[in-house]
Amino acid sequence: MKGSCNCKSISFSASQQIKAFVNCHCNLCRKMNGSSFSTYVVVPENEFSITGQSLSSFKVSEHATKHFCTRCGTPIFNTNPKLAGLIIIHLGAIDSNLEINPAVNIFCESQLEWVDKISGLKCFEQGLA
Repeated sequence: MKGSCNCKSISFSASQQIKAFVNCHCNLCRKMNGSSFSTYVVVPENEFSITGQSLSSFKVSEHATKHFCTRCGTPIFNTNPKLAGLIIIHLGAIDSNLEINPAVNIFCESQLEWVDKISGLKCFEQGLA
């Protein structure tokens, strides 16, 4: 699998050996990513390579360090000391088409109550305008 940031300053590749594919509903992920939940693909660290000079990191808690592009702000991956040896890739940074779906939702105690209802909303092929 391949991925990049929005400005293409950072690119990465990872094996297809996906250890987990999750939607995280924790409050920290909502704050960190500005969304109702975050979707991550977890891969072995030794099968992940990244190139580019604009990667920065920020320790957001004792459990998470966010790695992102300094130029455009795209979140690329997280690390967690409790998950040593694994890279937690932000789904939005992945350019490849994954042919699997998320397997689980985590931190559901923090899930916004309307999230389960969004699958029935009207869909537009593009924006409203």
